[in-house]
Amino acid sequence: MTIRERQGWNIAASLFVTLFLVFGSGYNTGTLFFPQLVRHFGWSHARTAWLTSALALSAGFCAPLVGWLLDRIEARIVMASGAALAGGAFLLASVSHSFTPMLFAYLVLGVGIGAATLLPSAMVIANWFGERRGAAMGITFAGTALGGAAMIAAGNFVIQHFGGWRAGYVALALPMLVIVIPLIFIMVRTRPPEARHLSVQASADALPGFELAEALRTRSFWMITAAQFLYSCVAAASGLHLVTYLIGLGYSATFGAGMASLALLLAAGGKLVMGTVSDRVSARVALAVNFSIQGVAMLLALGLASRAMVPVFMLLYGLTLGAPLVLLPLLTADSMGLKRFGSIGGIAGVFNTIGAAVGPVLAGRIFDVSGSYALAFEIFAAMCVLGALATRSCRPLEAEQALMAPAAATA
Repeated sequence: MTIRERQGWNIAASLFVTLFLVFGSGYNTGTLFFPQLVRHFGWSHARTAWLTSALALSAGFCAPLVGWLLDRIEARIVMASGAALAGGAFLLASVSHSFTPMLFAYLVLGVGIGAATLLPSAMVIANWFGERRGAAMGITFAGTALGGAAMIAAGNFVIQHFGGWRAGYVALALPMLVIVIPLIFIMVRTRPPEARHLSVQASADALPGFELAEALRTRSFWMITAAQFLYSCVAAASGLHLVTYLIGLGYSATFGAGMASLALLLAAGGKLVMGTVSDRVSARVALAVNFSIQGVAMLLALGLASRAMVPVFMLLYGLTLGAPLVLLPLLTADSMGLKRFGSIGGIAGVFNTIGAAVGPVLAGRIFDVSGSYALAFEIFAAMCVLGALATRSCRPLEAEQALMAPAAATA
């Protein structure tokens, strides 16, 4: 292993820890706090779901700014600032006594997560790795799921034994402030050493790919945004409401939290597997297959009143839950290139945000009206089919550039 390869894997390990502690705590623990807040404040399911939707909205709508910054300044500056915001937001949530300050805390949390986790990590990995990009992305992004599983367990332990949900928020905030920020500043670099003599923007200009304005004229860009929306809608809603759904079927809250943790553990495995598979069959094929299996899992959820169905559902649901977080950036790099990866990924992230905002509230509203999540799971299965079709419609970068060349020559 060369010095550069070793440095690349050290950076991947640092990003893994960042995703483990920031994304794992900041986003995946929503399902843990959801029933706690409903019970403590007496809010409806739909209103409480707005907290997660607000988080998703702020994370997504700040994504274009984050992407623009990543194309111009070092990723570690953006990420460390995001980690500080996320930790501060959890501390604010821990002292909130009404819906408005809690909502504000989740809005700030979303900005922090957006700046510290997925987009900057994907950009750094895409710049440092070539042939093994999928495997490196899978290993790094396994931190979101493993972190979620660990932080759900840790948060649940604190909630049960050390002061309830307020103490839980504090326990999740401290590692972001004490561990993540120093680690990012010490370890993370946007690009390999040979590009460091150039400015961040100049080194990006030398990479293959589309400018943002060009990307907006391609079919692949809009198919990627559709896939972003459909995936995030399904994943955010099913992840948030899973524990509440299982409790409604007669399972205990502890069992529900255990299944949420298990789903995230399986999701980590799914990211590793699908990231490696994408290096062999392309991100486009791997993501389409993942959507298809996820759709089957949504239909199986309708039968979870039977305990025999739980293991089958958990296996399919868990393995496909997080893999698109790896595959969508890879698909973006394959179809759009790396030149303006940050800006393009930031715009596409807005659609991810819209889906993550719509899904939880839609499922909560369906439950409030019908007393059941059945229709929600049926809708999510249909969304998975559409996601597979959108993914298969994407083209490789070379094919998109070839299609644009005649128009450019005519102009």
